[in-house]
Amino acid sequence: MHPERWNTDSGMVDRFEKSAGKGTDVAAKGARSLAILVVWTIWCERNERIFNQQDITVARIVEDIKEFVRLWCMAGARHLSSIVARFISD
Repeated sequence: MHPERWNTDSGMVDRFEKSAGKGTDVAAKGARSLAILVVWTIWCERNERIFNQQDITVARIVEDIKEFVRLWCMAGARHLSSIVARFISD
């Protein structure tokens, strides 16, 4: 964890591709959708904390992510559905 060793040249797209991959198979596409949902939910919570001085628990954030995944799957996100199908019923 030495900041002087951090690579600051890569942009957000590069970082995203390294973490979520560039694959074109169903699992890779589903993983990217899930990554987007997680980042979006955390970003929204960040905005609530900064701009509205409101915060929620980590457990609630996780529940929100699960709910967004469920809604996306119901709306037809088939790649996401393929990787989370067994967890949706929980």
